[in-house]
Amino acid sequence: MALRDISKTSRHYRIIESIFVSMCNSKLFNDIAVQDENDWIVNHQSDEQTFNDWCKSYSVVKSTKSRICIQPIGDFSGPGQKLLSWLQSFCSAFYFGVQVAVLPPVSASKIGCKCRINPETRRCQLRATDIIDHLKQTRKPHALCTVAVTMIDLYPKESWNFVFGLASLTYGVGVFSFARYTDTFYRTPPAKESTENYMCSDITAKLLWRACKVMTHEIGHMFGIKHCVYHNCAMNGSNHLAESDRRAASLCPICLRKLQEALKFDLADRYGALVKFCEGSLTDSTTPLSEFADYGEWLKKALSFLESKQYKSQVGKRPR
Repeated sequence: MALRDISKTSRHYRIIESIFVSMCNSKLFNDIAVQDENDWIVNHQSDEQTFNDWCKSYSVVKSTKSRICIQPIGDFSGPGQKLLSWLQSFCSAFYFGVQVAVLPPVSASKIGCKCRINPETRRCQLRATDIIDHLKQTRKPHALCTVAVTMIDLYPKESWNFVFGLASLTYGVGVFSFARYTDTFYRTPPAKESTENYMCSDITAKLLWRACKVMTHEIGHMFGIKHCVYHNCAMNGSNHLAESDRRAASLCPICLRKLQEALKFDLADRYGALVKFCEGSLTDSTTPLSEFADYGEWLKKALSFLESKQYKSQVGKRPR
């Protein structure tokens, strides 16, 4: 089974495992929708990572590191500064109990990152491997992981057209781009677009929704969580934007169990923090949150489910 058998001697352990099993059997989580033969799941249905598999491979569970670092690449002044603040708030709720720090932005030229103009889109692109090398050299010793974010398109090597992101799980670093998540990316670019004059445009609700989902997905890999094949889940793989948009923002019970084991958070408190983000109480009044409405309602249903299982009285305040 994907979750561990409920057989450990600790009563507390048996109770919390039973909660996750009940979540799997609830109506909270849907099956993965397949709409195209090019969908990621079509060719990866057997790529399981059970909870036991994860326990054997994940090495940071007992780590004393307690911070996620977000490294902006490029110009994030103006609207971009707000985007970073909103991403920080969402990430803090999603990875509940972990401090999330946004580092000062750095330019591509300052880190010696090679760039090119993509012959098809005519947009600037940064070589992702150069950014990964920079992150390896500058990663903070107290960081669980460091992820770079940029509004500039990426490519991994000359023979590739583009890549959404790239990571080194060994070093706990990664980089991903929001460029192709904007509505303006495929429009005609400026005549002399460069990494030095590229600025973050106005942040729409759709861009913020996509950015939050891809950021938490990629950071999930830093915790050793592989792509999910069990339910519609934040950790599902995707081969194209439409498939990424169908991906849920929530973690399924199997992936949530892995993260909860790593961070030891209270499930109800974590869901409560995410509800607060969706309702705007963790950010400012200008936050475009219309795309988060359905997710907020789902989170409330998840909280009601935990209440029906008397989660707080049975699990919430007891030591692990």
